[in-house]
Amino acid sequence: MIKNRVWLILFFLAIAGYGTTLYAETGQQELKIEEVFRKYGKRKNVTMVELSGEMLDAYGMTHYKSITIKGDEEALTFVRQSLEADQEGARKIKEVTDGGGIISAYYQLKSPLPDHNRFILFKVNKKLVVTLIYIEGELDSDDLITLLFTQKDF
Repeated sequence: MIKNRVWLILFFLAIAGYGTTLYAETGQQELKIEEVFRKYGKRKNVTMVELSGEMLDAYGMTHYKSITIKGDEEALTFVRQSLEADQEGARKIKEVTDGGGIISAYYQLKSPLPDHNRFILFKVNKKLVVTLIYIEGELDSDDLITLLFTQKDF
């Protein structure tokens, strides 16, 4: 009897874990920008940040990942190509181009879950510093704008 309960609990825990993995696979992993994080995340002149736990909860997020790449034209080209692929079907909240290339962008992507939003933010400056941010969670576009413009250390 106890053995059956243990197996039943383990079964439900496995399903819960599988559901989380399945959700993650329908979230950021389906995006082309995930390749940017994998390809450039551990290179020299790159800073990558991934938040978890209480930090995410405090801001209504379930996932936050950012990468800053300094002085790499190949990376900039790759990031722009990834953005082009991922913006298909997305709501363009803001997009700035210069000389035919995107220099700043803010997209809201479709989410597989109700009351759950996904965002991609991108910026490149004149010194060729590329910043790419992926956020998902319950916060909406207005919440995100407020957060970005009121938090100095975010």
